[in-house]
Amino acid sequence: MQRLLAPVASELVALEPRLAEYLLTPNEPTNQVIRHIFASGGKRVRPALFLLTCQAIGYEGEHAFPIAAVCEYIHTASLLHDDVIDNSTVRRGKPTANSVWGDETAVLAGDLIYSAACRLMVKTASLPLIDDFAECIRFMSESELYQLDLLWKANTTRAQYERVVAGKTAALFEASCRTPCYLAGLPASVALPFGDYGRSLGFAFQIADDCLDYEGEEDEVGKSVTADLLEGKVTLPLILALALADSGGERFAGFRKLVSTILETGEADATAKKALVEGVHATGGLHEAKAIAKAYVQTGRQALLSALDSLSSQGSRVSRGAPAVESLFGLLDFVVERRK
Repeated sequence: MQRLLAPVASELVALEPRLAEYLLTPNEPTNQVIRHIFASGGKRVRPALFLLTCQAIGYEGEHAFPIAAVCEYIHTASLLHDDVIDNSTVRRGKPTANSVWGDETAVLAGDLIYSAACRLMVKTASLPLIDDFAECIRFMSESELYQLDLLWKANTTRAQYERVVAGKTAALFEASCRTPCYLAGLPASVALPFGDYGRSLGFAFQIADDCLDYEGEEDEVGKSVTADLLEGKVTLPLILALALADSGGERFAGFRKLVSTILETGEADATAKKALVEGVHATGGLHEAKAIAKAYVQTGRQALLSALDSLSSQGSRVSRGAPAVESLFGLLDFVVERRK
């Protein structure tokens, strides 16, 4: 990741202190919460995508840093609300805001971050940009509500799962890659394929992340293996595993019963976790999920090539070998190969 983000490394370093600075208020207790939230760090994937796209299309205007911050703000605010919903106490190795200051403060901090993001958007005077991010926030919230209705349901379908991913992850990736085109005054023929690239990358990113829940070591992944299911989230590897188990007859009867028991009780000891992971592997669910993630990578690659062709037709001298462009291509492969 460090190598892939090298073209915007200096910009990300400069952005980091601004994430809190854009939000500071006259109320010092509130500022303490804000500083805590952004001191937790993170990969900053979404602002990095925004800044890489800015480089690729040649945008160097005054709104680059504020809108890069918007990309992170929308993500961070959603995480604050997720932590309250999930009663999470730790994120990125540090106590969550809700565990330190309570649910009310965490929710209001998320609202504060959303509202600050809106003000930064408005300053661009770009209605397409404002509309994209507004729809993104709406879709993310709708998808969170939709996911709540799917919790603990073994009959969750791939289509339902993909609807959740489209809103909770892919929409913000899409907006992060499309909105620089609005700032640069580029037409839809350029903006839309850049957005399609981001959307495909978001799907691949989330599916690969969900695969990590059924493979790898906990110290690599950064969370407890099988954590998603113990929160009631039936994700793509398990959805596919259950479908393949059904076609496998009695061979996987024990696996199906195990999943039902975990979903009924919300509990699994070390033996059950091990059997669950082995079942997702044995049925081929994990393999199939990874194949779908790789298919999204190919779709994203074609979209990025289309975006670059459209950009060239606008008279841009963008090079396929430019560092930022190479990083955008490289991220497609990285998201399905990462271990955490």
